[in-house]
Amino acid sequence: MNPALRRTGVVALVLLGALILQVTWVQFFSHADYDRYDDNRTLFVEYEVPRGQILAGDVVIAQSLESPEDSAYGYYRDYPEGDYFGNITGFKSMFRGSSAMEQAQDEVLNGTSSLFFLDEIGSTLTGEQRIGGNVSLTLDAELQKAAYDALADAGVKGGAVVIDPRTGQILAEASHPGWNPTGVSSNDYDSATESWNELTEDPDNPGLDRTRSDFYPPGSTFKTIVASAFIEGGHGDADTMVPAGNGYTAPDTTHEITNSSGQCPESELSLKEAFKRSCNTTFAALCVEELSDEDIQEMAEAYGFDEEFETPLPTQPSQTGDISADAFRAQACIGQQEVRETVLQNTIIAATIANGGERMSPQLIAEVTDSEGTTVKRGDEESAGRAISGSTAEQMRELMQAVVDDGTGRNAQVSGFTVGGKTGTAEHSAEADGSEADHGWFHGWALNGEDEPVVAVCVFLDSYGDGASSKAAEISGDLMEQVLSAD
Repeated sequence: MNPALRRTGVVALVLLGALILQVTWVQFFSHADYDRYDDNRTLFVEYEVPRGQILAGDVVIAQSLESPEDSAYGYYRDYPEGDYFGNITGFKSMFRGSSAMEQAQDEVLNGTSSLFFLDEIGSTLTGEQRIGGNVSLTLDAELQKAAYDALADAGVKGGAVVIDPRTGQILAEASHPGWNPTGVSSNDYDSATESWNELTEDPDNPGLDRTRSDFYPPGSTFKTIVASAFIEGGHGDADTMVPAGNGYTAPDTTHEITNSSGQCPESELSLKEAFKRSCNTTFAALCVEELSDEDIQEMAEAYGFDEEFETPLPTQPSQTGDISADAFRAQACIGQQEVRETVLQNTIIAATIANGGERMSPQLIAEVTDSEGTTVKRGDEESAGRAISGSTAEQMRELMQAVVDDGTGRNAQVSGFTVGGKTGTAEHSAEADGSEADHGWFHGWALNGEDEPVVAVCVFLDSYGDGASSKAAEISGDLMEQVLSAD
């Protein structure tokens, strides 16, 4: 017999023998222990050993701790950083299942992933329950906390996302208000149910991740897509003269689109000047007279609209809505009508422009390690393709820099660094009763001292009211400065 075949046969017999011994032991010697908890057998097995950790850098944000001696379960789930990371970790509950990263990385955290194949063989031989692996995220813990605290200090609901444009790694993804999943993850049914009811009955809905699970009218930040379509389509560049004025009425409608403060009285302006002043009339006119609905839709899709990003957390796809009619398109191109964007999507647009037009897939996983800390998988840096040409990206960076240098986004300036961006003020949807204060947006990017695009950001403030976009720009500038100072 071939020696290699003989060795393979011996290994197979050994594994088969180990399996038979394990089954025999459970059937004849340990059956009483399992029968004792017949109804909850799976839960008891799962909670006999610690589930793996979730970390933001070196900071533990989800872990398993030993249960009190009077508990029937060996371990319970704990989230030491509480509200700061609740939207990312989600919960792991024996009564409610799991959510967010606890759900997306369940097989890693409970040790059943194929990444731990050798561990599986070992546990089969020894009969020991496998300990879960650990998931290290791309998040910067201090930046995440700074983003959350800034949203909390603003006093409204909202979200903030920070990305490295070169890799797609998410450095912060904060949603306010937040929540601590420890209570829902309790092994005590009454305590877990009370925490669940408090969470789900809270009118502020802290369990909603406002960076990815809901979308909002983007206001004037959508002009970034319109300007990109104009330039990429060969209609002009930053210096091209475009229509302005303080009033524009699209064909087949009597509704006049105006500017927020009469800031564009000239009949014409350069595209850069109109973008810097955020002239609604300019971008409404361009979308009716120069650009088709296909032009806008294709540009939006190139940036990621209609995609459910998997980071691995799923994201609500952003959408343009119906822009076939001139009147609809005119409103959509100033970020109203049926246009809806997630905070993550708006960050990706800024990151793509900063990265020379190449869109990187957003990601949260830095690496996966086994229970001993050995890396078994690293997060992938994956390109989603080129959204715009390098020359268009250069023109867009010129437009966005003007906004921060001398336009509506001055609050995002970072001393000594090149920063670009776009502000946005958005009204509520048509279904709103009209009493709600306006939303505030800012999305932008910054270059380090070597002119490398190291950070892109988007901040959304829900119903902030007067000064909303200026406050969003201020928070964005502070977050970018924190990244730049550490670069």
